[in-house]
Amino acid sequence: MSVAPNSAVAVTIVSDLVCPWCWVGLRKLQQASEEAKVDVDITWKPFMLRPNTPQEGQPKGGTPASRVPAGLKAAGNAVGIDFSGLTDRTPNTIDFHATMKFLLDKEIDQTPFQEAVFDAYFTKGNFPDRPAMLKCAELVGIAEQVKTLYGEQSIMEMHRNEVTAEAEEASRRGVRGVPSFSFGDDTRPAFSGAQDVDTFIAYLKQNTSKRVEQKS
Repeated sequence: MSVAPNSAVAVTIVSDLVCPWCWVGLRKLQQASEEAKVDVDITWKPFMLRPNTPQEGQPKGGTPASRVPAGLKAAGNAVGIDFSGLTDRTPNTIDFHATMKFLLDKEIDQTPFQEAVFDAYFTKGNFPDRPAMLKCAELVGIAEQVKTLYGEQSIMEMHRNEVTAEAEEASRRGVRGVPSFSFGDDTRPAFSGAQDVDTFIAYLKQNTSKRVEQKS
């Protein structure tokens, strides 16, 4: 969860690391927040698109260029992301989600780490194993906390079990695809996909209005 003013709109993003549109959706939400002048307090929740992927990853095949469809490349460029297709393996994301759960429990802003790992995987071509994620943690100033987590196997296993259960619960709540966005106190998904910036602005303003009405 991010550290934000009390007036911020709570936004829950159900996401998986291997989903490039989740990064695009985040960037559009951030743009909408700036344009609407509405702060957002983001919480990331897990979803596992390929839970049976082996820990060492699954070869993707193809070339870097062929791994990035033209539509995704254009959408990324529009929000300042250069999807490179350099990573040649699809990861199992359970350790990533367990790390994000740990950050949430410790009340550490998840989004900088989320973006750092997105960048490592989608643009720099780094396979997101624990050493690579620790480097991402170093970039955003949380290396000691994450290093401690990775040294405590029982705690890591606890978080792995928790995020597996949370991902299953997301499916029961109606999440069918990611990214999925919920706003305010409503845990039901408002919409899925990296919608246009105006859609995000509308939901942010709607939730801001609700809060004003509740206070009046």
